[in-house]
This record gives sequence, structure tokens and C-alpha cells, in this order.
Amino acid sequence: VARVVEANAQSEAIANRGDEVIRDVEDSDLQAVRGMIARSIRHSVARTPEEADFLIGDVSSSLTAWQSDRSHAIHLLHQTGRIITGVILVKKYWNLCNLFVDPIAQRNGVGRALLEAVIALCRPRSPRGKLMVNSSGVAVSFYEACGFVRTGPGIERAGGCIPLELVFEPSVRQP
Repeated sequence: VARVVEANAQSEAIANRGDEVIRDVEDSDLQAVRGMIARSIRHSVARTPEEADFLIGDVSSSLTAWQSDRSHAIHLLHQTGRIITGVILVKKYWNLCNLFVDPIAQRNGVGRALLEAVIALCRPRSPRGKLMVNSSGVAVSFYEACGFVRTGPGIERAGGCIPLELVFEPSVRQP
């Protein structure tokens, strides 16, 4: 598990694993974040160059929307040394908009570490008591391994669009 560095009040500390860090995305990170996302889409998600262009444009719009309204959003990145190796964006503490891991870092726990960090931050804040995602076809097994369950049939869309959710267990209060 990587350590989370406090970039603002919403970040919380987790354990340290060498030179890996999870922290809030800053404006100065966006160019590198966009490049990493594009590599991930082209390598792991899109079946054609046209599909890649569509998905990259869609995610870029999501990032632009986050830039103009960061309220009720968690946007974290995973960094190894100076290299951004993953990113996750959750809006309204329940809507997991995107989770991407650089192809060079896939299958090394980066996605799980990012997901665990946002779960810890969203669990007490989610007005729906859950985290929801419309997953690409290639990521469904990852989300299911992390405890998400399918909530309906997918729809035909570039990259796929399969709805899943992770329902948070109610907090146990001590008397």
C-alpha cells in the first residue's frame, strides 16, 4: 500500500511502500495525468484508434468539469518517484468517474491502492451509502475482485459500459 500525502484536508495517511505516494491531483499534474490516461486507454481499453480518441475526449471532458467544480469530488493520483502511475476521480462521493493505471504499472496493486483510498474517503460521505461505476469491459473482473457487484446489463458504448456498485456496510457504533 502506498502512503497518502496530505495535499489538502481530504487526504488521509495510509502506509508507506518505498517511493510510492497517493495524493490529491493538482492543476500542475493535469498534463501528465491526461498523457497517462491516453496511454492506458490506447493500451488497455480501446479496440480501435477511433474508439481511443472518443474515450480520451470523454475523459478529458470529465477532467475539465472537475477543474471547474471540485466540490464534493475526490481526485487522487498514484505516483512512483516522479512518475504518475494511476489516477482516480469520484464525484459526489458515490460516482466513480474514472480509474486508470499506466500500462507500465498495471497488475502491481496501483488500481487497488487508489480504490481503497477513495473508499476510505467516500464511505463516511456518500449520500447513497455506496460507490457506483460504469466500468469498461476490461475492468469488470477487477471491480468484482474488489467487492463490486453488477447492477444491470451493460450498454453498447466505446470501451464498454457495465454498471457495478460497492455498497458500504453500515458503521458499527460503540455504545
